[in-house]
Amino acid sequence: MTMKTNTNLLTPEQVAEILQVHILTVYNYIRQGKLGAIRLGRSYRISPDDLDHLIETNRVKNISPGSEEEANVR
Repeated sequence: MTMKTNTNLLTPEQVAEILQVHILTVYNYIRQGKLGAIRLGRSYRISPDDLDHLIETNRVKNISPGSEEEANVR
C-alpha cells in the first residue's frame, strides 16, 4: 500500500480562520465526523482535501425566490 504524503496539513486553528468559525466549531466537526483529521499525539492536522470535502458537502444549492427553502433561510 502506498500513501500520498501531504506536507500542507492544516492545524485546526488555520481551518477555523479559513472558514471564519470558532476553533471549537472545528473540533466539533472533527468529533462529529464531518471533518476528517489526523491525530498526532494530542494535536490534529487536517488535509486540504478533507477541508474541501467539508465545504462541498455543506454547499447550499441555489434557492429560488419565494421557495420554502428561502423562507427557512430568513
